[in-house]
Amino acid sequence: MTVSVKDDQILDAIYESQTKWVSVEVKIDQPTNPIMLFQITEDKADDRFYFRENSGETAFFGFDALLKLKNDYENKQTIFREWENYKNDIALIHPDSENHHLKVCGGFQFSSHKSDDEWRQFGLNHFVLPKILITLDESATYITYTVLREEFDIEVLHDIVDKVAHTKVQPTQPNGNISRSEDIYKEEWLELVQEAIDSMNDEEKIVLARRRLIRFDKKIDIAYILENAMKNESNSYIFVMQSEGSVFFSQTPEQLMEVENQVLSTKAVAGTIRRTSDEEQDKKHVDAFLQDSKNLQEHHFVVQSILDDIAPYVNKVDYNTHPKILKNDHLYHLYTEISADLEDKTYIGLLDRLHPTPALGGYPKDKAMDFIEQKEFGTRGLYGAPVGYIDMEDNCEFIVAIRSMLIKQDQATLYAGCGIIKQSDPQSELDETTLKFTPMMNALGVENHG
Repeated sequence: MTVSVKDDQILDAIYESQTKWVSVEVKIDQPTNPIMLFQITEDKADDRFYFRENSGETAFFGFDALLKLKNDYENKQTIFREWENYKNDIALIHPDSENHHLKVCGGFQFSSHKSDDEWRQFGLNHFVLPKILITLDESATYITYTVLREEFDIEVLHDIVDKVAHTKVQPTQPNGNISRSEDIYKEEWLELVQEAIDSMNDEEKIVLARRRLIRFDKKIDIAYILENAMKNESNSYIFVMQSEGSVFFSQTPEQLMEVENQVLSTKAVAGTIRRTSDEEQDKKHVDAFLQDSKNLQEHHFVVQSILDDIAPYVNKVDYNTHPKILKNDHLYHLYTEISADLEDKTYIGLLDRLHPTPALGGYPKDKAMDFIEQKEFGTRGLYGAPVGYIDMEDNCEFIVAIRSMLIKQDQATLYAGCGIIKQSDPQSELDETTLKFTPMMNALGVENHG
């Protein structure tokens, strides 16, 4: 296949620009396999990222960091402000498309007060502006090449386009044999759940997370994991971020917030039951689920908290007053869709208000977070954290990285959590977290266990 790169038009636009940076975009009229993109960029594995929307129709892949927006400040707004300083000095050149796709991608750790060496490679706030961004949809591929204006090289762009257009995906390699499998602090976690239950009243909730360690006899292949994830969970977001030898991988059903043309969208997701292959049996379970007081109460906490959090920023709020069913390949969740018009363009404080929702931390938020930070074993890092992107038009999408794992060489640490209320039973909550490990176990190519 031949790809037309409009050299003269691109070079003329660069010559006429006065900006420090240029971002040039070309279109390939064919879809691209993301597995192949991971395979051809192994020599630039640090600072790669991949984000697939839950519809499966759109995704993007970035590598070769041009800028790292990275700090340990408690305030998430610092990243937005730093991106504002850079983006106004970038010339956008895109002869093949109406909209330019350039964006920064990354995440904020769950807690700004509690971190450890396990997550050191990411920092509390970690975003990347890639030199190469590849945007994928079902029929086309957009390649975005961003550099200092005086360093732009049309031949580099030609080489990237040619490689993406003509390289075939190679077979992936399974992760090998498991040399160690351990649910970390399992018995202690059951005791902690009981302690949480004893500490709260009927109006409160605390979300507790636990970890599972899986080690293989060889290095974990990220392309293999991604391939499994794409097959096993067709309607979840997929997020991958790499930094200094660490890989954060999440396959999550949950969106925190999206801003598109000054309209805020968010979803409350709370309450979980297992999905089976028996549709008739599942219907009975779902009908009972929609009437279950424990799950409905948990869901109500989340909806009300989100409405309270967004109130200072929006008007004309719309949401469904009775929860719907969010269907994933292995699980059902209760969810409520919420949308509202933003009152002004400055929404950067909204992320700090929304996260963590009661589905991630608990309710009341401050009391639940204090319990988590004082009592929970280990550090959540990017688990349960807001990860996503910000583009050139101040549109953004942030998802919540549940169903996730941290990978280092031959080892994966899996994370799962559940909402604890006064009526909770510790063993049932343990069973729920075991169920929630399933997507990551499937991605690793191993069976889940109790």
